[in-house]
Parts: sequence; structure tokens; C-alpha cells
Amino acid sequence: MAACANCGVAIPAGSELTFRGTDRKAPDVTMCSNCARTVERTFQAETEDINSVNALLLGLGAAALSSVVWYGAVVVTNLQLGIIAVGVGWLVAQAVMLGAGRKRGASLQGLSIAITVLAMAFSQYLIVRHFAVQSLARRGYTNIPLLLPFDLMVGLIVESIRNDPLTLLFWAIAVWEAYKLPGARRLQKVTPATG
Repeated sequence: MAACANCGVAIPAGSELTFRGTDRKAPDVTMCSNCARTVERTFQAETEDINSVNALLLGLGAAALSSVVWYGAVVVTNLQLGIIAVGVGWLVAQAVMLGAGRKRGASLQGLSIAITVLAMAFSQYLIVRHFAVQSLARRGYTNIPLLLPFDLMVGLIVESIRNDPLTLLFWAIAVWEAYKLPGARRLQKVTPATG
């Protein structure tokens, strides 16, 4: 007879429900049907009553902060570090979830992805602009504004990606993190092996 991992109640043989652990290394978890329903209701509640405005605002704040960090790291080291790309997606996703009221779900995944792409694009613009300003300063050009016309900003980003397509890998890393964190949680039932 198994015991419920949540409430400790003894579960009659054949009535236990076994679910995958929280990650690949975690052991499977056995629960009674009452606790499983409670956990499923809790997970469902995480996807309801989302505060979209706060999610957007906190996400944009995190994007601004992470853009500056990504830009600073690249300018100082002259390297794009994957761990910082993970950090961009993670920070934006956490901010979106926190702003939404500690919620999860597909709409927050989409918002998190969009804001992360915006953060990565703006960071890329700042990086390209930094090196362009250095080059232009050596030729005597000064007083270049921080924000150039939008079409020129986009052109600089696109051209920099053409010159270094590996940049897209870092964007993908950040987007993956932004996608997976706010995903709705579900119990994953383990089916017993037959033999």
C-alpha cells in the first residue's frame, strides 16, 4: 500500500496516481485522487484572472534592465555570452509572471516572448550603435543621437545579424527561456509498465 506524497494518507493498491517529478532527475510522485485534484485546481487557478497591464509594465521594466546588462556585457567583454541571454529571457519571464499576479499560461508566454525579442533587438541596436559611434568618432563625427530614426535602427539590427548570424542563437536561447518559464503547469501522469 502506497502513501500519498502530499497528505500522507495510505492509498489502497490500484487507487494510487503516479506523476512525473518536477524535473527529469526528480523521482515520480504518488498521490491520492483528492490531492491530485487539489494540485490540478491550483495549476488551473494559475492561468486565470491574469493582470495583463501589470504583466506588460513589469515585463517592459525587466526588458529595459536586461537590455542594458546585455549591452554592457558585450561592450565590456566584446563577447556575447549565452548565460546572459538566458538571463534576459528568465528576467523578463519572471517579471511578466510576477506582474500578472504570479500567474502562468499561453498568453503570458506570448507576452514574455514578445518583450524578450524587443529586449534583444534593442540590446543589439545599442551594441551596434556603440561600435559605430566609436568608428565614426575616429573619423571626427560626434554628437550622434542615442535614438536614430526607426528604419535606420531596424536596418542596423538586420545588417548586424547578417554579419553575425550566431546572434540569432542567443536570441533563440533568450526566447526559449521566456517561453518555458510562464508555461502552465500540469500534472504528468505516469502510466504503469505492463509486462
